[in-house]
Amino acid sequence: MKKLQKGFTLIELMIVIAIIGILAAFAIPAYNDYITRTQVSEAVELLGGIKTPVAEFGADQNAWPDLVQADGTNNATTAATQIPVSLTGKYATITTVTGAAAGTYPAGNWQATMNAGRASGQIVAIATGNGGASWACGTATVDGVTPTGTTVINKWLPASCKI
Repeated sequence: MKKLQKGFTLIELMIVIAIIGILAAFAIPAYNDYITRTQVSEAVELLGGIKTPVAEFGADQNAWPDLVQADGTNNATTAATQIPVSLTGKYATITTVTGAAAGTYPAGNWQATMNAGRASGQIVAIATGNGGASWACGTATVDGVTPTGTTVINKWLPASCKI
């Protein structure tokens, strides 16, 4: 009578483990890049949140405002040249907070610095050349305007912020 084989042989198990190892060698770096891209997108979102209030203030006052951290209530006290906004996230902080540092209206450039993750210490910038009618971010050029100061590498920038 013939015996039936039961289970896997050691060679078969080693082949499966080798295949998993090869797949992991490609997946882990791609996953790390994906995580970093999501962290950098937080900086872009923080900067995106200032576009409308900054453009409206600039159109009214013919100058860029100073940005102050919103206190989370409707009781934020600001001067006539200030607007309350969220300046800090988990991975990034808006670092261009004065209208003078942003530039001379209608051209302006704002930056956010990464605080954590693989892109820590690197900068993402947004800019406008026409008072906020159009915006460019990262290394992209929109209406002849390219933000200055972006140091985050292209593979970590959102698609709309790449060259």
